[in-house]
Amino acid sequence: MKKTFAFLAAALLLCAVSAAGAEEATLPTLTYIGRAHLMIITAEGTVIYVDPYKISGYTYEHNADIILVSHEHSDHNQIDIVPQNDGCVIIRAADSINKDGSYNTFELGEITVIPVPAENKNHNIRKTNGFIIRFDGITLYHAADTDKLDSMADLQQYNVDFAFYPIDGKYNMDAAEAMECAELVGAKHNTPIHWIDADPAAFAPDNLLFMNYGDTVALETADAE
Repeated sequence: MKKTFAFLAAALLLCAVSAAGAEEATLPTLTYIGRAHLMIITAEGTVIYVDPYKISGYTYEHNADIILVSHEHSDHNQIDIVPQNDGCVIIRAADSINKDGSYNTFELGEITVIPVPAENKNHNIRKTNGFIIRFDGITLYHAADTDKLDSMADLQQYNVDFAFYPIDGKYNMDAAEAMECAELVGAKHNTPIHWIDADPAAFAPDNLLFMNYGDTVALETADAE
């Protein structure tokens, strides 16, 4: 049975004031830290980390309010490297996936987290999930570690804005298969992650948004900083 868990998520209001004194909207941002590790900062300042993994040279400047872990492999679950605010909410696959194979949805203040299937020969569907993350009118899909699944076509219902696919071809699908996933999901922007030794340039779907390690985009405009 699907359950919905409500957590009290701490949110910080970030306001930019123009010279005339009027408030300007703060855009949410996303940083590709590396491997499958992302950081999202919402317009209200809530900080979300996905699949934390230590990347050489990256320094954490923002404490986590929410940490999402897609599965318990060591390149996705290093929560101890992330500085955390008091009351930080940590959601692991064990929290997301029920014994009957159904998924729990999480309402975290202005943020909704919807776990979705992820699977391949290296990743059990009962122990691994991707994430649909909704905030500020934006929908983001983190595919986690997976191959192409027919169920990815169901994600079209979410009108995904930004999608992130593994392309390493060793532990997951390769770039060609990931492009098939991008076609199934139909996101407005598609980004390769978890490429390890693969050539990220091999991932060339429609609506490509390529990000190097450490790159940040403003999610409304997808302009790299």
